[in-house]
Amino acid sequence: MLGAYDNSPLLTPFAEAFGLQSRSKEEILADPDVHVVLVHSKSDKMADLTIEALEAGKAVLCEKPAGRSAVDAKRIVDVVERTSGMVQVGYCWRFAPSVDAMQAALESGRLGRVLQVRAHGGCSHDEAATSHMNQPGDIGGAVFVIGCHLVDRILMHFGMPKSVNARIHKFADYRGPESREDAAGAVLNYPDKVVVVDFMSWDVLPWTESWDITAYGTEGIMSARSLPASYKLYDSGKGLYPEGWTEWQETSFPEIWAVRKTEYSPELAEIGNPAYFDREAEAFFGALRAGTPSVVPATQAYNISRVIEALFASSKEAGAEVFLDA
Repeated sequence: MLGAYDNSPLLTPFAEAFGLQSRSKEEILADPDVHVVLVHSKSDKMADLTIEALEAGKAVLCEKPAGRSAVDAKRIVDVVERTSGMVQVGYCWRFAPSVDAMQAALESGRLGRVLQVRAHGGCSHDEAATSHMNQPGDIGGAVFVIGCHLVDRILMHFGMPKSVNARIHKFADYRGPESREDAAGAVLNYPDKVVVVDFMSWDVLPWTESWDITAYGTEGIMSARSLPASYKLYDSGKGLYPEGWTEWQETSFPEIWAVRKTEYSPELAEIGNPAYFDREAEAFFGALRAGTPSVVPATQAYNISRVIEALFASSKEAGAEVFLDA
């Protein structure tokens, strides 16, 4: 790590805590020894910083959601294409063995024809009320900034829906104007299946224990959680596997997910468990060194934002169907 830049007063305690040199953006981008730039800014600067780094010839790991909107994400897509640059977007919650297992089961046809999917996510630690979840110009609050992880997994497993119906609620008798949404429900419509999604901004559980995606197929059922990683799979017995349930759980993590607020992170508790991020970094540097495509390209961030914008547009029209272009 050759330095850090930010125009925030939090840069000084951050750099001191991690032994980094505070540098200007111009110095970092002009330094030939800098090959990678990590962008973890507020949403309004994500696209600009990523684009500047790409144009300077750097590979970029940009934190999700890669901007305030689909317009921001599309700007990054366009510059990646123009520069042939490398960008991975920080959808780190997909990097779990249980997620890989579900993808493998879907691709192999082990579940038969999947006709229905149920997906749940939530925002914990009261983060829905922080400024991080309420940035001006963002598509939405927690439904966007945290719920995007859920949409990432859905698109990873099943691709883009053809249309959506959604209701996103801010309840008048709960909380105040410091947060944008309390709960949301949506239907993602595919030609061959229906995906039902729900999200709650005030998850009582501290990690992602409540997060679950369950696929219902004609030959099997599979439910997978990210962290702590686990899955449960039922086989009908008509294929290669005997009838019954298979359950798996990764070795439990001794570190809690969020630890404490710090001088350089006064609003959000610092992450205590790096499992997601270690796997994310391994995927990023593996692709960079091998010259292989990005595991989470800018096009994925663009499509996620398109879906979430469609959800809000549908909710604004009392759940009317909103179609997505191919």
